[in-house]
Parts: sequence; structure tokens; C-alpha cells
Amino acid sequence: MITNEIQRIDNFVDNDRTNVVIQGIGFVGAAMLAAISNATDQAGNYLYNAIGVDLCGDEHSWKIDSVNTGMSPIQSSDASLDAAYREAKSRGNLLATCNEFAYSVADIVVVDMNLDINKNTLGDAADYSFTFDSYLKGIRAIGDHISPETLVIIESTVPPGSTENVIYPFLKGIFEERNLEDSSISLAHSYERVMPGEGYLSSITNYYRVFAGIDENSAEKAERFFESFINVSDYPLTRLHSTNASEMAKVLENSYRAMNIAFMQEWTEFADVAGVNLFDVIDAIRMRPTHKNIMAPGLGVGGYCLTKDALLADYGYRNIFKGEKSLSMSIEAININDMMPQFTYKLLHEANIDALNANIAILGVSYLNDVGDTRYTPTGLLFDLLSEGNSNVHLYDPYIKFWEEKDKVVNTTLHSKSGLDVEVIIFAVSHKEYREITLEQLQVAFPSLKCVVDANNVINSRVAKSIVSSGVQFIGLGKTKNS
Repeated sequence: MITNEIQRIDNFVDNDRTNVVIQGIGFVGAAMLAAISNATDQAGNYLYNAIGVDLCGDEHSWKIDSVNTGMSPIQSSDASLDAAYREAKSRGNLLATCNEFAYSVADIVVVDMNLDINKNTLGDAADYSFTFDSYLKGIRAIGDHISPETLVIIESTVPPGSTENVIYPFLKGIFEERNLEDSSISLAHSYERVMPGEGYLSSITNYYRVFAGIDENSAEKAERFFESFINVSDYPLTRLHSTNASEMAKVLENSYRAMNIAFMQEWTEFADVAGVNLFDVIDAIRMRPTHKNIMAPGLGVGGYCLTKDALLADYGYRNIFKGEKSLSMSIEAININDMMPQFTYKLLHEANIDALNANIAILGVSYLNDVGDTRYTPTGLLFDLLSEGNSNVHLYDPYIKFWEEKDKVVNTTLHSKSGLDVEVIIFAVSHKEYREITLEQLQVAFPSLKCVVDANNVINSRVAKSIVSSGVQFIGLGKTKNS
């Protein structure tokens, strides 16, 4: 079986195209595979053989099987992603495997492995656990097989200082074991800004890219590679002076956004006490061009980046660069954001119905609108809080059939018999299907409905008014009561 797989890889790369191996076929790697396999030169010739590599075993084999049948392993509302996979499969320049032999044929390796940092206690982000161990196992697989001069690009989000101070010395050690010149190592860092959704693939090919190399040669190689598949005419590349800077840019970018969200949560609670519609206030502020990016109230923060990136930065600051302080403000923002769903729970508790002993439907399990991704979704804490009481919680999401983290089946439509006795519905995620919903549709799906909670500004003012006029209580996060 191993010999057959090696032969399959050898046969796949038996042409004049450059071979690009993507390590990790997750949310970033899946989009990179699509982009690389469809990259062309000015004459329309396809440039690359794209090989996706993931771990062996049942937990990961479905991703490999999906790619090899010409299907994206990630469900998305972006039709162009699915088309890119179908076309690459038909063309014959896309392959997936778990065999590490793939690295030996690589001209370029893009590392899209997750580097996890774990919060031991929700609400106390400073209490975290981190190790490079599993990540370096993946780097070891690359180092053991690549040829000298193969370009390795770290696309994972890592603590600042990782590429230069951890990964590069590690690769040098492997090259020494193999009796190879460590001066031949080409290593760069470039972070992604992937946004799963309708612009999933475009967020790779039509968006700004920041990068740096450990030396001039590495940076120039990386620049030529990015120019081959990114629309640099409209989205020029930004080359920074060091991989430390490129790594810092990623975690600072996400920490900045997380800080703004946490800041707005404080004002959301103030507005609730003051009886102020905070969305009206925000609209007024956004008239000022310098303040157009002010955040808005919401259920909470989810996803793989904003919930933890500041912790990676803190680790790098204190452990790689031996800083004497911590990134205390950034860490506190994570604490605030992690606990944001408590405020929606509080509003339910204060409602003039026995909401916490009711049949409740949560509309939206994903962490982001129009995306099937439940990683660190804020709906998780809300679900836990409601389940701790006497509530019977029903789950709905058009993009999720099964919520793995909670081991729960999810209804993908509102036409489920489970909605018959639902008295309270909570709009947790602003999916397109929910933004377009009408009162009539709600009443058909939930005939016993008594209360609607909009935790993410999903319901427009016209529908909100019709809900109130029908005698159903309406609670809008960041809005005045029944507005």
C-alpha cells in the first residue's frame, strides 16, 4: 500500500509543473489548495501540481478522500471554491495524501498546520498551556524529506519569534543530521487572512499579503511565489524586514480587532442600563470617516484566531524574547470576549416570561455568518448556560448538521417538528437565511412563540416591529426594549 502511494505521487508529478505541497487541509489549507491548483501564467498555462498532505487515520482521511474526488473538504457558501476543486480534479493537477513522501517531491511547502494554545479556564486567559511539540513533529516530517533549496513557507499563526528562533534552528539540526548544508534552507513566514464564506477563495487570491524571509534569498523566492497566484496589481504585497515582524503583524492585527470587540461589550452593557439603542449611536459615529470601523454589539467572539492569538503573542513576548511584562490588556480583551454570551443569558433571565424553564431554539451554531465552522463558537457558552437550567434547547443552523464539540444533532431548516413547542428563539448568528426571515415564517415554524431574542442584529427594524405588534416579546442586544 505504501509503495503504491509513493508510485501514485511519483506519477502525479511526472511533468514540468512546479510541485507545491500544502501541509494541513483545514480551513486555510483547503483554500490554498484551490488557489494553487488553479494558478496560471499569462498564457493560461497551469503552473503547479498541488498536493495536500494531512495526517493518516480515520479522523483525517475524509479530508484526503474529499480532495481526491474533486470536492472541497470545507463546506462553504463560496461556489467558486467548489468549482476550483472540480476543475483541478478534472485537469489532473490536484492530489491529497497522508504519505510523507510527498515532501520529497516538493519545490515549495506551505505549512498550514494548527498551532494550538489552550486556555485552561474560560474567563482567565492568562492561565494557558502551550507547547511546540506537535507542531515540530510536522516540521520534522518536512525536514526529513525535502530537498535542499525547497522553499518552506510558514503560514500558520505562531508566536512572534517562532520562525527565526524555533523553526529555523530545528530545520538546521535536521539538515545537519542529513549531512546537508544548512545554508541551503529557504524559509519564510506569511500569514493568511482567510475568511470562510462567500469570498472564501477570493480571500486568498484577491487580498493583501504580508510576508518576510529569514534571508534575502528566502524572501525573494516567497515573493515570486505569491505573485504567481495573488492579484498583486490590486492587492500589492507587503514585505517586512524580518519574520519576527511578519509574525507580530498577524497576532497584532487580530488582537486589535479583539480589543475593539471587548471595548464595545462594555458600552453594550452601559447602553442597556441607560435605555439607549447603541446601533443608532454607532451609525451616528460612523458618519465620521476616521471611525467607520467601530464595532457593534453581538453575542460573542468565536473562530480560531480572535479567541487566542493574543495569547500566542504573549507567549512569544515572555518566552522567546524574555520580556518582563505580559500583554495584559490584550489578554483581558480575550477574557471579556469569552464571557460575552453571559450578557445574552442575562437578558433572557430578565425577560418577563419564564424563559429559563422554556423550550428554546438557538438559531445559529457556527461562529460566523454563512459559514459551517463551529470552532470556539460563542453559541457554545450560551448553550451550556441554558442547558444547566431547566431549558430544553433546540439547535438550528443551515450550515451545520452535527455539532461535534457538543455531540448534538442540528436542524438545518426551520421546518422541523422539534419547533412545535418552542417558546423562545435566540438569533445567535447572522446567517443570510435568518436575515431574510419574516414573522410569518417564524410563526409557522414556531407556533408557540412568545419571545424573540436578537443577539447579533439579525432582525431588521421592520420585522422587529411586526414581531412586537403580533404580541411577541422582542429583545434586541444593544437596542432598547421592543425596538
